[in-house]
Amino acid sequence: MNFGEFFKNIRKEKGLSQRQLAELSHISNTEISRIESGERQNPSPNILKSIAPHLGISYGELMLKAGYIDESIEHEKYTEHIFRNSDGEFADTIKLAKNIHDKDSEILTIMNRVTSELPKEDIKAIKEFANFYLNKNNNK
Repeated sequence: MNFGEFFKNIRKEKGLSQRQLAELSHISNTEISRIESGERQNPSPNILKSIAPHLGISYGELMLKAGYIDESIEHEKYTEHIFRNSDGEFADTIKLAKNIHDKDSEILTIMNRVTSELPKEDIKAIKEFANFYLNKNNNK
């Protein structure tokens, strides 16, 4: 079963029409139709994130069914999921960069310089330092 068929089946199991799901998810009815017909074979992560709660399926599971590859990174207090498309590219990279930029544009510039100008050992030390503070704040 391809993703479009899976998607259509789960929508019907929830008793939703394409139009109802589109309204609930704030995406176009045409986009729902394209996904189900297979015209849109790899829906964007943003679209899947909007749709998932209304289908009663997790965003992660929907990403996997759509063909995105999940990489799990275990942290002390949580698991981070990173999704890649079939070409191995990060699925949410642009959204992630935009979120960082919106919160603090200077840190994005610094991160770019760090990854471009510093040796791997220094980058590793910076990551460990950041994780130390993240864990410290999560323990509060």
